Amino acid sequence: MDMSQYLRMFLDESEEYLQSLNQNLLELENNPNDEQLINEIFRAAHSLKGMAATMGFDKMANLTHEMENVLDRIRAKKLVLKTEIVDILFICLDRLEKLVKEIATSGNEASDVEDIVLRLQNIKNEETSSKNSIIDDNFFDLESEEKDQILQYLKKGYFCYLLDVELVEGCLLKSVRGFMVIKSLKEIGIVIKSIPSLKDIEDEKFDYQFKVLYITKESEKEIRETVTDIIDVKGVTITRITEEDLEGQSVISTAEMEIAVTEEKIETEETPQIDRKTSQDIKVSPTIRVDIDKLDSLMNLVAELLINKTRLEEICNRMNFSNELLNDILQQLDRVTMNLQHTVMQVRMVPIERIFNRFPRMVRDLSKELNKKVNLIIEGAETELDRSIIDSLGDPLVHLLRNAIDHGIEDPETRRRLGKPEIAELRLTASQKGNEILIQVIDDGRGLDPDKIGRKGIERGLITKEEFDKMSDQEKINLIFRPGFSTSDTISDISGRGVGLDVVKRTVESLDGHIDIDTEIGKGTTFNISLPLTLAITQALLVKICDETYAIPLSVIVEAEDITPDRIQMVQGQEVFLLRGHMIPLVWSHKLLGLPVPDLNEVDQLSVVVIRTGKKYVGLIVTELINQQDIVIKSLGEFLINTPHISGATILGDGEVALILDVRNIA
Repeated sequence: MDMSQYLRMFLDESEEYLQSLNQNLLELENNPNDEQLINEIFRAAHSLKGMAATMGFDKMANLTHEMENVLDRIRAKKLVLKTEIVDILFICLDRLEKLVKEIATSGNEASDVEDIVLRLQNIKNEETSSKNSIIDDNFFDLESEEKDQILQYLKKGYFCYLLDVELVEGCLLKSVRGFMVIKSLKEIGIVIKSIPSLKDIEDEKFDYQFKVLYITKESEKEIRETVTDIIDVKGVTITRITEEDLEGQSVISTAEMEIAVTEEKIETEETPQIDRKTSQDIKVSPTIRVDIDKLDSLMNLVAELLINKTRLEEICNRMNFSNELLNDILQQLDRVTMNLQHTVMQVRMVPIERIFNRFPRMVRDLSKELNKKVNLIIEGAETELDRSIIDSLGDPLVHLLRNAIDHGIEDPETRRRLGKPEIAELRLTASQKGNEILIQVIDDGRGLDPDKIGRKGIERGLITKEEFDKMSDQEKINLIFRPGFSTSDTISDISGRGVGLDVVKRTVESLDGHIDIDTEIGKGTTFNISLPLTLAITQALLVKICDETYAIPLSVIVEAEDITPDRIQMVQGQEVFLLRGHMIPLVWSHKLLGLPVPDLNEVDQLSVVVIRTGKKYVGLIVTELINQQDIVIKSLGEFLINTPHISGATILGDGEVALILDVRNIA
């Protein structure tokens, strides 16, 4: 494996660790006493530090080391987790993310980290226990039996010491060094307790420093020599414990400490034992990392196989082959191709939580900046979507969430006056609907005022007063997707420049998706984004327009049927036809493509494909309906990419190229 592959793995894993740290730190802010969560955060920071040091990225390693020190003090209950500390840790994560991006683009760490390192180092220890004794200050909470045991040994002439052992930073096999220290101490005395626990020391869950509560008859000099004789021990601080120190000690049961009575170690950690048993019952499938380019290549090969399978079927149909063996082979080839296509698609699918997990932190910071109280609720994060689509969704969703907080959601005082809860609710949901994914951004804010939007549109020269008077409420609301539109009266870093929602719409449509809005004044707004599961292979309806074959994605088709010309009526200058009591406006595909439109008096029958575009239904008139089949979507290339009403092309079974119609905006 060359260095670039190691770098790619480092970048991928760093992104995962940083996302995990952001998510867990948010949760820890709400549950500061969750020890399991603190340990998870500490382990992630520790792993990130180790990876950065291994790859030679010193700034990342230094920053994560200082972050780890703060987390270790929180874990040891020497530091109270306050909002100010959380803010500094988030700033630290932001800088780490910036460093990762710099490494990805240039291979080097450009940003300085000294300012944040200094802030982390300046965080003062805030001890939460009483300071009646040396033992309290070091957070050894003794049970009554343990205290009695130590007092008995003191009466017999033993000495009690608190040992603070420090290993050389960066030493290899620190768990082995820690174990050797404990083993050597046990040979000349009794280990009562350790921080962290003996098990955590064995598992390397400490940062080159640990404490031991120790009973012995040996002198301090002998203890020091015993400890410092171990390789990679930097030093040891020895503090004598007296009976007076023990008298002020609080009696609290702790399952995390390990008790050593004379020479026999007694473990009482029942909960971890249950966890270990449970973990044996959970079967975790082995996984490997695969470069996305390799998956793209594999998908292209499957696409070629699909094309050639279709061509083979077409040839057999043309030659009227009725050979039973050949038919069996074709059916088997069809099954294998479908299974292979499905498997490759599943490999490309990733949970949408990949991007959803970024947003709780963003919502927290933005709410704080705008002095608003917002509760973000995420639903359907396990919903899977093609990796290529997910990678393009981040920025559009950021725009929608920022707009919801800035424009949609009121400040707490206004919400109280309106009889709403102070804490606004912002929902981000994902669900699968057939071959589409529906993503919704829902807020319970002030809603969108169609008339206000329309008047802003007139002010900005986007529409005329005459156009405003003829527009429906939905058409006025859709003005917010126009470039340069904004209802904000002031310009800030968050909004007001008229940049954002037009980009959202353009991005969604570039992914063959659609976005629409549901809103009610005073109640809130919902942005609905519909996206295909994949952009590589899809099901389509093949149609004839004049003499050419075109494909329409099935995901937008409601139904298709043949009608006679007498069913077409004219209503307010618009051709429509009646479908089960509903008036469906008609659009001639011939007009869209610049082809001659047939004379209704010269045709006996027309084919209509009813298409859903957002909340609207439109009947697209075509010359003939052919059939339904899987198609491989091919790009048109840079010269034809902006061709109106065409989104791509595909190769049919007979080798003919069929253009794929873009019917999203024909209404």
